[in-house]
Amino acid sequence: MASDIDKLYGVSPEDIAKLKDAGIESIEQFYEIAKHPDSRAELSEKIGVDGFTLEGWSATAGNYILMMNCEWD
Repeated sequence: MASDIDKLYGVSPEDIAKLKDAGIESIEQFYEIAKHPDSRAELSEKIGVDGFTLEGWSATAGNYILMMNCEWD
């Protein structure tokens, strides 16, 4: 089940709106784009957020996905 992009920690509501305007609705979808330098650069240009910031958000998204997939016994 995909997690809404609104749940991505550390991203302002304005930047969430930019991601949604770019067609990104989930954390998983964002991570698949932002984890690769080429597609991250394209996204950076498209939404007006620098690549370094997107890389930080990508790390947060990756950690979120990792934690959501853990089984806690």
